[in-house]
Amino acid sequence: MQERGERAERREQTAQRIVEAAGVVIDRKGYTAASIPEIQDVAGVSRGGFYHHFASKQELGDAVLARQAAFFEQVSQRVGTEPAPALWLQALVDVSHRYTASILTDPVLRSAVRLSIEPGPYQTAESYAGPLGAVAAVLTSARDAGELQDHVTPEEASRTLVGCYSGVQLLALALAQRESLHQQVTGMWTLLMPGLARPTVLSRLRLDPPDS
Repeated sequence: MQERGERAERREQTAQRIVEAAGVVIDRKGYTAASIPEIQDVAGVSRGGFYHHFASKQELGDAVLARQAAFFEQVSQRVGTEPAPALWLQALVDVSHRYTASILTDPVLRSAVRLSIEPGPYQTAESYAGPLGAVAAVLTSARDAGELQDHVTPEEASRTLVGCYSGVQLLALALAQRESLHQQVTGMWTLLMPGLARPTVLSRLRLDPPDS
């Protein structure tokens, strides 16, 4: 029994190592240019070892995107299960900076962003379902708490916010300015938040990262 458990743990570790390697290669080259042999080399696994865990590059891409989906699924779950924050819009700003911090340190999350913004099999509505759902859930709670201006619709606003954040990411990638990504996200909120929040709420918001 213990031996089977150890084998299963080793298989899981190998699969995760391949996903991490895919994150490094896709983040650097994009999905189309990322080759399975290069991912195998970065992961330190044989061809047989790779195909034991993933039947194709697209199946591996699915695993990369699943990490992003898991992040936003946790956000959505917290909206319904954890105590309400002092301000839902502050929680939304903090989530955006927390996600920014994660993609700066996690190549798998960075590659998931690249998968969803580059032309290819992952530039689909499904790739954006997680972030759109999470942002809409937080905005709905903000609306119910009286934080949003009357004209704001959570579903429409979520599309605008996710689109703007994706654009900030894309521009940072193009200009090789990821080190200033937090600053760019703060700039995004500085422009957009006055159109979302009631003035009495806006004056209470901190738009910089939580540890600033």
